[in-house]
Amino acid sequence: MKRKLGIEKLLQWAVRDELPKGRAVAADVGCAIGRREVRPFAIARSMGRARDNDFDSMGYVPGEPHADAQIVADAIGRLATSVTLDSADGARALFGDFAPIAEHVIPSLMLAVWNPQAIVLAGAMGKRPSWQFKCPTPYQMFAPTAGRPRPIVHGLNAGGELVELRRNEGRARKRDGEYTLAMSPRSPLDWHDPAPLHIGECRAEWVTWCNALDDLTRALAGKLATIEVQPRTVRSMPWCDGSSAPRVLAGRKLTLADVELAVAPRRNAVAGKPVESPIEAATVQSYARASREKMRKSAAS
Repeated sequence: MKRKLGIEKLLQWAVRDELPKGRAVAADVGCAIGRREVRPFAIARSMGRARDNDFDSMGYVPGEPHADAQIVADAIGRLATSVTLDSADGARALFGDFAPIAEHVIPSLMLAVWNPQAIVLAGAMGKRPSWQFKCPTPYQMFAPTAGRPRPIVHGLNAGGELVELRRNEGRARKRDGEYTLAMSPRSPLDWHDPAPLHIGECRAEWVTWCNALDDLTRALAGKLATIEVQPRTVRSMPWCDGSSAPRVLAGRKLTLADVELAVAPRRNAVAGKPVESPIEAATVQSYARASREKMRKSAAS
């Protein structure tokens, strides 16, 4: 009977535990991925090298790889080595709630290239792509000058075009302020920590990794002698679908608390009036005294 194993665990077992067997300790993982021709950006290399011609001072890993691990290696070697985004809308979908501040990086993402083969191997070695990021921090943009940097301010001219504004000087500054409000002055923001481009690249890498896992699941279905491949459990776009599903511990009733909670809060009885701040008490007395003096003066007049 075949044992069920998720695609992630299968890759970790094959790449970490089985494929290094019979190879030099210092050899990179690409030497064990498939007997395929060399392609641009390919991690896979020929594994038909003779051991006698390979000398490694650190020795060799004992044993031979499992037959199923060899099949997994061939499947990894057949993965694409360069993919790109198919549309600008697909690039915008990578940002989720950050989309309003990321429109200017869409052209750069459309030119970027990702390597599914390398991403899958990195994931098997424990380096999953990142997709969770805090909200970027906005910074005001400044123009370099000979002295103090000048803040960049944009506004709308009479024709409704966006133009750069300069500070008002002299009488115009006294009349209209630092900038003419009728031109709707605004300062463009530069978002960093993290930069929107970095967020888009990392999330595109996450989607590439998920798609590659799906391709491997389909390619290995029914091909392994001892393992039944299970699909991935992670979501392809968790920033749009919500957070990742929480882990549930088997054999435990999560409705029961680990500790017994009191039916009612246990608080120590406090006697007397609440503690009053000395400053607050002095302020109340001052207001009361001023009110009495005002009433006395009104009555005298």
